[in-house]
Amino acid sequence: MIYVLLTYLLAPWWWLAKHLRRRDRIERILLVQTAKIGDMLCATPVILALRQHYPYAQLTVLHAPVTGKIIAGLNEVDHCIAIRSDSWRGWGGKWRLARLIASGRYDLAVNLSPSLPLLCGLIWAGVPRTLSIMPTRVGRTLAALRRCIDLTEQHRPGELVLATKQRLLQQQGITMGLHKKMAIAASGETVCDRLGVTPDHSAIGLAISSANKLKELGEDLLSALVARLLQDYPGQVVLIGGPEDGSCAAAVVARVPGGERVINAAGAFQLDELPALMQRLKLFIGVDSGLTYLADTFDVPMVVIVGPVDFREQRPLGAHVQFVSKQPPCYPCAFVFNAPYTCRVGGRECIVSVRVQDIISAVNKVDHAE
Repeated sequence: MIYVLLTYLLAPWWWLAKHLRRRDRIERILLVQTAKIGDMLCATPVILALRQHYPYAQLTVLHAPVTGKIIAGLNEVDHCIAIRSDSWRGWGGKWRLARLIASGRYDLAVNLSPSLPLLCGLIWAGVPRTLSIMPTRVGRTLAALRRCIDLTEQHRPGELVLATKQRLLQQQGITMGLHKKMAIAASGETVCDRLGVTPDHSAIGLAISSANKLKELGEDLLSALVARLLQDYPGQVVLIGGPEDGSCAAAVVARVPGGERVINAAGAFQLDELPALMQRLKLFIGVDSGLTYLADTFDVPMVVIVGPVDFREQRPLGAHVQFVSKQPPCYPCAFVFNAPYTCRVGGRECIVSVRVQDIISAVNKVDHAE
């Protein structure tokens, strides 16, 4: 509560700053989204809505370094500020964050990352108008800071987070759609050609990992799934992941008969090159991860292994999506504003109970629906 007390002690200063800077015309906007890839992709409808409502305003996005390539090339974004979460630790870090925000002299700030440091930074910076979503459960600290924010909207249990964002923007008179968008690098086509990914939409993409290890399928299930896909479908299987997934991908290729049709693309693509790959795929298979939302951005037919996630809150919204969900008594345990990284009962039953046939059945449903 020390930062709440400090916020209230500083109230005369930031309140005065808010009112001295306030003007009728919105000329500079700050959007704050410091979460990972999937969350940033799900923030792009907000970017599009802000740009449509304020076509002549300067729009800046404060974001985590890993998401920079999603937004850096968007015409709707004028400036990007990458910031690491460890940079705002302690009193000094939060004060530097506030000074950084204040230096932009923004007329409007829209916060999609309702953490204590970011709320303190926005309040102390004296932004004239601040909007923020609030987590599903608001503790005493955030409740106290909430009183210092101009407009807030609390997420409701079991609700699509995009709906929460829509309600928040509606308070400012802004209409938001659900369409996502990201920057596309032309070099992605070159990478696809170098890897030998066919352009005839016959390849199946398979995400082999997740930033949250609680959700990942594991080498055994991946290997069995790839073998079955090669047996049932004539096209290629493309293993998709980052450089850190290279060893897992190589192990899967080594375990699968007929591996000449398996392409190890782990670490081969930059984030903004992946759209070229997604647009060559017949189908994408993945867990709840950034790659899944990237595929959904480009309306790729897909199968999603839900795992521990409450997919009522955030999920792909494409026309051809099938979900594989095993729901033991402990399900769901992972939420947008409360995401564990270890299994509290130890067995990861929501993942390990998934069978290859469950996934193949979903693949067949997507295939027949197209």
